[in-house]
Amino acid sequence: MNKEPWLAVNLSRLLPGIGQVYVGQTLKGYIILASYFLFMGIGISQFLSSSGNPIVGLSLLSLTIIILPIWNLFDAYYSARLKNSLAFESTRQKDKDVWLAIFLSSFIPGLGHLYLRYWLPGMIFLTSFLLTVGLSASDNQSIVILGGILQVILILFSFYHVYNYSNQERSRQHINQFIISFISIYIFTVFFAGLMRQFVIETRYIPAESMLPTLKVNDRLVINKLIYRFYSPQRGDVVVFNPTKALEDQNYQDAFIKRVIGLPGDRVEVRGGQVIVNGTVLRENYIQERPQYQLDTVVVPPDQYMVLGDNRNNSYDSHYWGFVPRKNIIGKATQRFYPFNRIGSLGNK
Repeated sequence: MNKEPWLAVNLSRLLPGIGQVYVGQTLKGYIILASYFLFMGIGISQFLSSSGNPIVGLSLLSLTIIILPIWNLFDAYYSARLKNSLAFESTRQKDKDVWLAIFLSSFIPGLGHLYLRYWLPGMIFLTSFLLTVGLSASDNQSIVILGGILQVILILFSFYHVYNYSNQERSRQHINQFIISFISIYIFTVFFAGLMRQFVIETRYIPAESMLPTLKVNDRLVINKLIYRFYSPQRGDVVVFNPTKALEDQNYQDAFIKRVIGLPGDRVEVRGGQVIVNGTVLRENYIQERPQYQLDTVVVPPDQYMVLGDNRNNSYDSHYWGFVPRKNIIGKATQRFYPFNRIGSLGNK
């Protein structure tokens, strides 16, 4: 049975391997799909673990996001062509391919229409898309979300419109299935990404110098939000946390990043340029310089933590405003992924 090469490409763009399944290479398609999720899972796990290798993680995610999908598109196209008869290919190539138009429209609505020389609707779709891009560049989060929703609606409408405008009957039965698949996978992707960011992993950047020399301004970090659902924060962890009540009263709203020094029940003091926990001097090879302040002995309350910045004398931390409740801790900083010359695991010092 003849297959549409550009339909195979569109299906593979939804998920790697689906195009190969469509053309009849079922085993190959499922291997590609399984490899896609396997590489992605291993790549993310390398970032989640403090002992993971961020270079391996970046390599696997690059393979998953860039290399495998691009190769997969070419493979899906040529796999379909090899299945087709010469007569079908000859007929298909006489006219402009509507499935190529849909492929172009999935990047920028209007491009597919322009490719098919439908100039007026093409310019209308293109102009509308540029307007939604303008909305997405707003500083207002609600407007950004609205812009994103309008972009998706515009893409879906452009799919349907360009196909029907072309008046091609050869594979009309596939367009509704394709649009339904696109919507389903888009919703799943957004939902999955939201779950990942809410409960598993997110990225943060460093805006200040309070964690020098460990973290520099504009360092980009991976935050493991899952780990503290199974384990309690440990001394030495670099954690991101929401402002405490004391900080909120001072109008602080953005998250902080500091190092855990005192655990619940610990007795902590700072004197003579040293941090002493439960009578033992901490060996800290990660600080910028020894603290030049004194802190009388404090006892960390239950379910709370004492945090200090590695840049001890230039850090607004627990020795000023108190302890961090466990519920305020967002996650553990595990990896630095940018700048590239400073990629590496933060670990526990």
